[in-house]
Amino acid sequence: MTTRLVAVDLGSNSFRLEIGRVEGNRIICEDYCKEGVRLAAGLDPEGYLTEEAQNKAFKTLSRFHEKIKDFPPDSVRAVGTQTIRVAQNNKEFLEKAQKFLGFPIEILPGQEEARLVFEGCSHRLPFSNKKRLVIDIGGGSTELVTGVGHHADRCESFHVGCVNLSLRYFPGGVITKEGYEAAKLAAMAEFQEGRERFNSTLWDEAYGSSGSMEAICSLAKSFGLTGEAITLETLREIRDCMIARGHIDKLDFADLHHSRKEVITGGLAVLHAACEALNIQKIRFSSGALRVGLLYEQWSRLNGRDLRENSVRELLRYSRVSEAQAIRVSQLAQQILERLYPDASDDIKKRLHWAALLHETGNLISHNRFHRLGAYLIEHFDLQGFSVNDRRWVSQLVLGHRGRLYKIESQLSNPDWAKSLLVLRLASIIAHKREDITLPDFELSQSQPGHWRLSFNHSGWLDKHPLTDFLLQREVNAWKAVKYQFDFEK
Repeated sequence: MTTRLVAVDLGSNSFRLEIGRVEGNRIICEDYCKEGVRLAAGLDPEGYLTEEAQNKAFKTLSRFHEKIKDFPPDSVRAVGTQTIRVAQNNKEFLEKAQKFLGFPIEILPGQEEARLVFEGCSHRLPFSNKKRLVIDIGGGSTELVTGVGHHADRCESFHVGCVNLSLRYFPGGVITKEGYEAAKLAAMAEFQEGRERFNSTLWDEAYGSSGSMEAICSLAKSFGLTGEAITLETLREIRDCMIARGHIDKLDFADLHHSRKEVITGGLAVLHAACEALNIQKIRFSSGALRVGLLYEQWSRLNGRDLRENSVRELLRYSRVSEAQAIRVSQLAQQILERLYPDASDDIKKRLHWAALLHETGNLISHNRFHRLGAYLIEHFDLQGFSVNDRRWVSQLVLGHRGRLYKIESQLSNPDWAKSLLVLRLASIIAHKREDITLPDFELSQSQPGHWRLSFNHSGWLDKHPLTDFLLQREVNAWKAVKYQFDFEK
């Protein structure tokens, strides 16, 4: 049976959809479409996506839905990038966007976006043991990443892109020398922090993977600059020609698509700044990008190779807490979840498992309030493979797994998350002695949302575990304080 996968990239400039077909060790593009949504231009001065920008996005997602509505959910992955990351109303936007697309949409952290860009590029380039630098110029951010083969080792996202630079420094589409130099300097200021990590002594060859890079290569052909790579001299010649034209409406080059005219000046300034800041003498185009990385990542997950598990284990080792206790709590949590929520999705089970493994990692910093410190580590550690959604879900479970519940009360409105939290708290209570334990037969049920009942069918078991009995009784009061009901009966 042929495996077909879908990647949807809600970028700051364009929304892209690619359908891939697995053939051997490769994913072949079966269908691809792109629509220029310009989401980054739809942020108002307070950082909210305007209604007009949202409606344009929803119409695009509705058209995407027509193409992919019959795909099984586990074969589709949709992600949002920089503009959705920073939008003040991103939660409300995503709730609506998911309904139009028909599938969940995750928000990617900048570093994760960079990693997936590299994976996409590496699979569309000939395999090489050389160290590669990849630059991906988006509408609201630019990702820099280095790596060898298919593995990225340095990933960063910088808050400068072709849309935000074009809007700020080329207002009304007017192109001037002063505006271009100001745009380039603004981009170089962003890249200053990356000069030591991405300078030319640390890689062997450079690639650009974005629509901006593709457009710049097309312009170079229009000008007869058909060398094997884009050079600083090429960029200067394109710059001079654009300035001479004076306005984006006059950039009537056969090889420049009309949809790219509005943002090409900002994209050129970003690439020019990156090449000067990092001493890039030559840069080539790669057709692979974020969406291709998403396809390969999803294929790996379907085959049981989930990078997120490796990342969790790495943080567990780094924190030097008891792996035996982490596994013990995870196993108890899965056992308890099966009683409370036998139909829980694989995502819910995985996130609960990761939270259980990491629930004590805050001890790396301090034994005092380690649950808060553990949540902080999960939010900020480079957990490759994790979306913002994954991080938030797991970190908040760790934050709430002990102590009073007021600190995560806003999260309890999600019934799946609330069940997961109850399960993790019960598992950590039962495993308090830090030794293997066999639970007696028990029942854990939900009569209505936020009302749970735990009972043990072996009446003498709690008599032999008086501290567990005490902690469970205290748990009743903890939930009552946030107006939830947890009934515990011997």
